[in-house]
Amino acid sequence: MMKFLTDPRLFNFVIMTMYGLNIVRWAVAGKLADVCYWTSALTITATVTFLYKH
Repeated sequence: MMKFLTDPRLFNFVIMTMYGLNIVRWAVAGKLADVCYWTSALTITATVTFLYKH
């Protein structure tokens, strides 16, 4: 648990959670353009978080 809290990617996990909540919020409102926008933001952040290697 402590390793997770000190992981520099923790901020990215928080942001991805917020993006996911935005996707749900705009989907409920029926705004497809906003759903696509936040899905794209989530995809970019997830790609950098999980696939980018230094």
